[in-house]
Amino acid sequence: MDNPDQARPNLFGLEREALAEALEPLGARRFHADQAYRWMYARGVRDPSAWTDHAVPLRGAIAATFRIDPGTASPHRTADDGTVKYRNRTADGLDVESVYMIAEDDRTTLCVSSQVGCALDCDFCLTGKMGFRRNLSTGEIVGQVDAIRDDQDLGGRPFNIVFMGMGEPLHNYDAVTAAIRILTDPDGFGLSRRRITVSTVGLVPAIERLAAEPVRPRLAVSLNATTDAVRDRLMPVNRKWNLARLLAACETWLATTRDRFTFEYVLLDGINDSDADVERLARIALRARAKLNLIPFNAVPGYLSYRPPTDDRVDRIRQRLAGRGVPTTVRWSRGRDARAACGQLALLPEGAPS
Repeated sequence: MDNPDQARPNLFGLEREALAEALEPLGARRFHADQAYRWMYARGVRDPSAWTDHAVPLRGAIAATFRIDPGTASPHRTADDGTVKYRNRTADGLDVESVYMIAEDDRTTLCVSSQVGCALDCDFCLTGKMGFRRNLSTGEIVGQVDAIRDDQDLGGRPFNIVFMGMGEPLHNYDAVTAAIRILTDPDGFGLSRRRITVSTVGLVPAIERLAAEPVRPRLAVSLNATTDAVRDRLMPVNRKWNLARLLAACETWLATTRDRFTFEYVLLDGINDSDADVERLARIALRARAKLNLIPFNAVPGYLSYRPPTDDRVDRIRQRLAGRGVPTTVRWSRGRDARAACGQLALLPEGAPS
């Protein structure tokens, strides 16, 4: 093995019970594990020798037995609007991307990945063109947040997290929900669950399962079409769970959680933006009591042939939906010139057009 340190088990990414079990053979009691949990996540201190509320022998035993490795990340590209795309390196040498964004209202949002690549192959998403390598572990997911928090010196400042990076979050259900528990734990990252949004292409059983979780994020469902024929073409997942089945799962979510969710709708010129599409979209959103987030397609010349509608057309669509009583916003994506916008995250070969 090139790095002998990698042979030691990694504590980073363990939840409270698993951390207590890992440390128990070293003589650690439950309160020691709770202290270690706070040091790793809340305080961001990864050297056990600095855990001053542990006895020196215990600190040494932890350092000798385990590693605390959230992975490494470095700023990869910075957009003109200040958006920063990070390249995150895993212990086995794979890379994933995450994004730091500040919106016009000064809200800070971190966009994190849940997989290396994606298996669901949505036709308008660059990540899907990578194919699927593997799921990320809980530690690798939380590590993206940890790295950006340190690099941007966020400290105790509030920020939002969206699981909208590389991969389908609900395809990696157990690791993502464990990450959410660490991120929302007061002794972890201390975020409100309402600051975390999981975006899914529509894995119906996982949506229904997520509705029953004791710690639930906000939910965003990528709709992107108003007929099965178009959605089948754009999103192969629709061939397994069609619009009717997806909408039924969304109704279950609302009935179970009482939390309103968001439909995301990537606008593709000439594909899903007709007047008839807009009328169907309004009916779907009103039936589901959903908010609607319109996302003009972020072009990737040389890779994806789709185009966004004109800005005027986007605004007319927004106005028409709002006129029907649908709460509608437009996500004018940030970071496009750094290929950090929605649907643009992918590890392309060297020399690829950018």
